[in-house]
Amino acid sequence: MMGRRLVRIGMFALLIAGGFCVVAGGAVSRIPPSEGLPGDVTAIEVTAPGPPRYVFGSDGREHVDYDLVITNAFTAEVTLKSLTVTGAGRTLLKLTGEALAAHTHQIVAGEPSARIPASATVVTLVDVVLPGSAGRTVPARLANQIDYTVPPVALFREVIGSTTVRGPVLLTSRRAPVLIASPVRGPGWVAPNACCADPSSPHRNFVLSANGTYVTPEMFAIDWAQVVDRSFFRGDGSQLSDYPDFGAPIYAVANGTVVSAINDRPEVPPFAPATGNPTVKTPKDFGGNEVVEKIGSGLYAFYAHLQTGSVTVTPGEHVRTGEAIGSLGNTGNTTFPHLHFGIQDGPDALTSNALPFEIDHFTLEGNATPASTLTHVVIVGPSRPQRRAYPLVDSVCSFAG
Repeated sequence: MMGRRLVRIGMFALLIAGGFCVVAGGAVSRIPPSEGLPGDVTAIEVTAPGPPRYVFGSDGREHVDYDLVITNAFTAEVTLKSLTVTGAGRTLLKLTGEALAAHTHQIVAGEPSARIPASATVVTLVDVVLPGSAGRTVPARLANQIDYTVPPVALFREVIGSTTVRGPVLLTSRRAPVLIASPVRGPGWVAPNACCADPSSPHRNFVLSANGTYVTPEMFAIDWAQVVDRSFFRGDGSQLSDYPDFGAPIYAVANGTVVSAINDRPEVPPFAPATGNPTVKTPKDFGGNEVVEKIGSGLYAFYAHLQTGSVTVTPGEHVRTGEAIGSLGNTGNTTFPHLHFGIQDGPDALTSNALPFEIDHFTLEGNATPASTLTHVVIVGPSRPQRRAYPLVDSVCSFAG
């Protein structure tokens, strides 16, 4: 196993300054673009499955994240040229060329590409990173402009009146990130799957269709796996006992009520084949042993891949912040032992939308670099305390009791 590159792991991915408005409070919607071109036919349709949601990252910057679903409704392949995002009277993000391609893929999680075949749909992942001078404020609305190209000899090319789509204009969610405690404790916890900046993270790019609409069940979810002496496992990593975090206590992140709990799913061997997992046969099997805890109105904490027989809570039971609810395991659709954790707007893991959250306090030990492997995690950056922050993808954190 030596030399194996640090890979993404996850519940649904195998092996894997001024001028801003303070936003706080309730729900969101989309505004029809008033600056659009109502007389022009375009080859693509651009919609947003959900509102922009924001979180204060462990890099000290505010991140505003959302997806744009783009459908090619024309006779020929089109190519996306640029995405421009504006807010508060300024350009906040512009993606072109390879950067735009890296943020765009076919549903579900296809290969990155800015080319959209005829009658196909892609999703472009948007991560607006605000300047440090913005503090904890975000724009109240974000406008999107897509520029694209169409082959000049395409059938019915004459009907296309514009290769620019001005819109949609989106209202930023007014619901502030949920403040929680950490579900794990101790040093060396790595987040190989999480939001926001890396579009290759399976959590960030996971989009599903549920009940006739799109949902983003993992956008802000985090996979937590612990490293000891810069390695995820001892020996060759073929046994669950090789992993120092296997059996680690998992704690409730807030006061709440248990909605559901599963405790009898079997453990999966590390690095089991990507297909044919005999323990995953239905949608409910993906999380393995899991606990869903209601922590507020439209707020559900989801803890997945727990150790067989370790869950200590039952549906209807009230739990308090910091109470142990189970142990870290390797059940369900998983590669090696880790905790899949997220906050959702509904009790079902696959049909709900992930919501942003911030952890009350922790220490950022640094960030794992692309040079990391499973047996040699390269951590760079100074260690510094964090208050009310979200651990971004590849962050390495220490959580006190």
